[in-house]
Amino acid sequence: MAEASPRVFNVLFLCTGNSARSIIAESVLRKEGSGRFRAFSAGSQPKGEVHPRTLTILQNYHYPTEGLRSKSWDEFSGPDAPVMDFVFTVCDNAAGETCPYWPGQPMTAHWGVADPAAASGSDLQCDLAFIETLRYMKARIQAFVALPISTLDRASLATKLHQIGRAEGASGGGADVIIYHNPDCGTSRNTLAMIRNAGIEPHVVEYLKSPPSRLQLEDLISRMGISPRELLREKGTPYVELGLDDPSLTDDALVEAMMAHPILINRPIVVSPQGVRLCRPSELVLDLLPPQQAAFSKEDGEQVVDAQGNHIRSA
Repeated sequence: MAEASPRVFNVLFLCTGNSARSIIAESVLRKEGSGRFRAFSAGSQPKGEVHPRTLTILQNYHYPTEGLRSKSWDEFSGPDAPVMDFVFTVCDNAAGETCPYWPGQPMTAHWGVADPAAASGSDLQCDLAFIETLRYMKARIQAFVALPISTLDRASLATKLHQIGRAEGASGGGADVIIYHNPDCGTSRNTLAMIRNAGIEPHVVEYLKSPPSRLQLEDLISRMGISPRELLREKGTPYVELGLDDPSLTDDALVEAMMAHPILINRPIVVSPQGVRLCRPSELVLDLLPPQQAAFSKEDGEQVVDAQGNHIRSA
């Protein structure tokens, strides 16, 4: 009796323009994961054409370019689209955007690297930016294809995927920090101010206007290491009216309620290279940030950071 063929995993790489980083990742996985992985790429706001340097560098380093094109991520959210096993964002803007619903609940991670198309200078300097992106993507993808996917449980696999995203070349600066923010909330405002006090301008997602997808929400809950109930907000929400105090409600039911009523999602949630956390009280964000650059007091006057940037802990 012939052995069953090994499973082939579908992998989607996302960025905003789908002209450089995600295209490079698609091409590299085609070669490095041949026979085990099927690679795709897309963009939230596709440019409609692949950057010429992307194609040149891939060809020079003997990576496949046939069929590569810039396209919308909407192509992969319809009923006839291939079901993804893994979805990786490779630019920081895409990581903070509200994604379409991905059938099949794929594993997700952020593998952000700097945009080579933003490089300036001589032709050689611009070429080197694309070559560096290729090197970073190749290292991440080689680590990915080496994972014993079939023997890892979902939580362990998620940890490995996020570790890969923090490898050399991870995009730095404020875009690495995302805050799911409600500007009407004092705790959320204080948290945002402390992020900026660390010299970071984060990607701000006003989640009441742009709610996360179910996939994003479940991924955030998993990465915070909390239950959906621990993320539920009671004050100022329809918590009681919806009967959400019923302890028999399943996690799925609670997530569904948060999707239908985003005000039920407690805030602020902060995503950084150091982890993901619901920052209540707001000073919990300090564990996710580089040192503060100046003293900081909350809106109510409570000082939480001294002039040397040290956290003042309550007695």
